[in-house]
Amino acid sequence: MEEKNTKLMTKITGFMTPFQYFEVLLLISFTAYFVMIDKESTTLYLAINALSAICGVFCVVLCAGGKKSQYYFGFVNIAAYIIIAATGKYYGQVALNLLYYLPTQFIGMYMWKKHMNIEKDVVKSKKMGINQIGLYLLGMTVGVIICRYILEMLGGNQTWLDSTTLVISLVANALMVLRYKEQWALWIVVDIITVTMWVLAGDWIQVSMWSVYLLNAFYGFYQWSLMSRNNYANE
Repeated sequence: MEEKNTKLMTKITGFMTPFQYFEVLLLISFTAYFVMIDKESTTLYLAINALSAICGVFCVVLCAGGKKSQYYFGFVNIAAYIIIAATGKYYGQVALNLLYYLPTQFIGMYMWKKHMNIEKDVVKSKKMGINQIGLYLLGMTVGVIICRYILEMLGGNQTWLDSTTLVISLVANALMVLRYKEQWALWIVVDIITVTMWVLAGDWIQVSMWSVYLLNAFYGFYQWSLMSRNNYANE
């Protein structure tokens, strides 16, 4: 009996690290608090918002650990977040999630399944070269300027913030699908900007969610750096 309990605990703790469990509990606590004190939003809006936040944090912490199960939570998070972003008139966020994140969930799941470390049940990560990094930075700068102009014509809010997060997120998600550790440096930038955007909007559930995302991005960069180093050492 004791041996069975030990195996069960090993399986549970292997799903996420203690730090990741802390992140999830922190986000759930903040979400529950802001739902209870919110007297202006509708019950439906709060339910969708909470669902987005909770599934979102599971998605990012599992991604930081290189677990392909992150995509299952990602599906739900994306669907709920589209509604929240549309309500706040953040059209860049709506387009990003509806037209890009949603379909790339299927692509990412396929790509990760092909490049898993079977023994450790984590994805094999890679790192970029200097020339690759320079080209991506140049492309993102041009993309932000063009995107901001389009969002201005659509009458969006906080268009510089919205366009910057949109373009950098496009690149960061592509790097995630391709398994590059540098995605996490971009997610750090995206999370800082998005936290600012939702603070200005006054949506504290989303502020909580993206703040935990930010904390997780630093952890993810550390974890994927170790994973990448180990992959190269084993080659």
